[in-house]
Amino acid sequence: MSDIMAEARGRKSYRLLVWAGRAVLLSAAVLVLTQVLWANHVISRPMMVAVIAPAVLVFLASVLVAIPALAIQAAHFSANPLGRGPIERQTRFSQMFVTDLLAIPPKPASKDGMK
Repeated sequence: MSDIMAEARGRKSYRLLVWAGRAVLLSAAVLVLTQVLWANHVISRPMMVAVIAPAVLVFLASVLVAIPALAIQAAHFSANPLGRGPIERQTRFSQMFVTDLLAIPPKPASKDGMK
């Protein structure tokens, strides 16, 4: 099973999905932080708009990148599933994805172990 997961993690579409997920989380955190700072009168309204506008663009672009990347992953996993049943497959993918949001390296190691 780890060979299938290693193969999935090595795909460019999966790495793109992970980076898009990271960008979504980061931009959402910036949006929330900006709203909290503005509500507590730490930053002015023009400053809030200057921060929110790019964060919204990053959020939308990341979501638009994640949708086709998820479709590509679904096609890959329908041919080479991570488990026997649909619930097991989804559970394994979800665990792998959440783990990789925090831990996947920028470039995967090559198959012979050298970077």
